Amino acid sequence: MEQRLSRLPAGWRVAPLGDLRTVHVVGYGITRPGEHVDDGVGMIRAADVQDGTLHPDEPRRISHRVHETNRRSQLAAGDVVVVLVGRVGDAAVVPPRFHGWNAARTIGIIRVAEPDDATWLNVWLGSPEVRDWCERRATGSTLHRTLGLAVLRDLPVPLPPTGPRAAFLRAVRLLDEKTVTNRRISDCATALARARFVAETRHGAGWPERPLDTLVTMQAGAAPRPRPDHQDMSASEGITFVAPADVLQSGSADLYGTEHPIRPEQAEAVYGPHSLLLASREDGVRAVMTAGPVLPGRNVLVLRPSSTADAYWLLHDIRLRSAELAAAAQGSAGREISRRVLGTTMVRWPPQEVRQHFAKLAERLHERSRIAQVESEKLGSLRGQLLGSFLSGNFPEKSSY
Repeated sequence: MEQRLSRLPAGWRVAPLGDLRTVHVVGYGITRPGEHVDDGVGMIRAADVQDGTLHPDEPRRISHRVHETNRRSQLAAGDVVVVLVGRVGDAAVVPPRFHGWNAARTIGIIRVAEPDDATWLNVWLGSPEVRDWCERRATGSTLHRTLGLAVLRDLPVPLPPTGPRAAFLRAVRLLDEKTVTNRRISDCATALARARFVAETRHGAGWPERPLDTLVTMQAGAAPRPRPDHQDMSASEGITFVAPADVLQSGSADLYGTEHPIRPEQAEAVYGPHSLLLASREDGVRAVMTAGPVLPGRNVLVLRPSSTADAYWLLHDIRLRSAELAAAAQGSAGREISRRVLGTTMVRWPPQEVRQHFAKLAERLHERSRIAQVESEKLGSLRGQLLGSFLSGNFPEKSSY
């Protein structure tokens, strides 16, 4: 980052985040949110920050009393929220529909006076340089990587002149709009697969019940988190390391990669495609299916079904029963999954032809979701290239955007 900031165009400035005139680092969210309340106020958590946007699949809701007690962390449209625990540095601008929600302890809240300042800050926070800067300064274990507010306030922020920045942000917003459309397509495909699974199970009253551990091989991930200075390769060159946060914050039922590649010669206990990776938090168990070889970290549980058809069936069964399976979680904030308890979970097991028929449809829907994701990944790469050009002074102020 230092080299990048030392080569900024003429007229740019650099200042710590905490010193910016239009920016106020409010703090972090609620430390004791209490139980989920169905008719309560929404609360943004780290897992809800995905790919630069807020995407709470199953919103956590707190009581109105807790919400009013924690006025400082109440969100306003235009705030920038930053993940402080887990995938540190992930950020998003709060859109109007989340105005008045609250935030969890895992979220840092930045109040920004001007919309363009918020958008620019969000773009900068999403850059590889900032992600690496945050990761190198985070503390704690693989599961609880933590970024302190004092560290966040020291983040260097480049400040471009108003005219060039306006042209750049117009281009960024066009890319973001298309990315949002792709996200809706992906979500729709996943929802259709879920709906089809629910429809199939309506006819399953007569299916036999089998313990989960008779249907899969269970193994616990044990790999340590790679050090930031060891991540000097592209994702395509290495084996994907998966931390619990990668499962909990995945916006998809399929895991195609993370930001933590490991050199193949350093990876042990690698699991192949169509393995199921599970991680938990206090409100339930999350599951994703791998698309390629992965190296699971601590507190990630690996299930290996005997066939692809079984993998699709169990993936959707576990995702549908997320809250129910929370009983298998233990430890701090329900972050550890007991293999013994989870293994005794009973699964209604349909005939093979039912599983195969569902898998054929689910595979097509998952692939459609993936096509949308790939396009969004390319848009994300283009966004990064535009930012690189802008920081180098090569982005035209008068553009066609």
